[in-house]
Amino acid sequence: MDPFSAEGELINIHNAFHQGQYQEVIDFDTSALSSENHLPARVLKLRAKIALGQTDQVLSDVDGEEDTPDLAAVKALAQQTAGDSEAALKLTQDLAENYPDNATVQALGGTVLQAQGSSEEALALLAKHQGNLEAYV
Repeated sequence: MDPFSAEGELINIHNAFHQGQYQEVIDFDTSALSSENHLPARVLKLRAKIALGQTDQVLSDVDGEEDTPDLAAVKALAQQTAGDSEAALKLTQDLAENYPDNATVQALGGTVLQAQGSSEEALALLAKHQGNLEAYV
């Protein structure tokens, strides 16, 4: 089952995020979610914190979890937002090389690459999507 379909358990948190209801996303109770949806929900919560300017907290939250590509992509976005563009670019390029099929790497990596002026690199990464609406170009 697609977690973002009408039957999916992430539909409410996903919709809230894309509607800019970031505090609602952060406050969303994820305890009842199935185990496979804990990481996508956490990524949405972390992205909401970045959108609210809480990049230091996000960087602290994901510190030491770079072995999880989704969380490493969040870290790169937080670094970019915080102004550490060199570290963000290096991490994003590493993720794009090693995890080009990861949906979070595609969406957040594409965002970082575009912010750095690497449009062609961003498009090449985003073009690898397989039904990832956030990466759709």
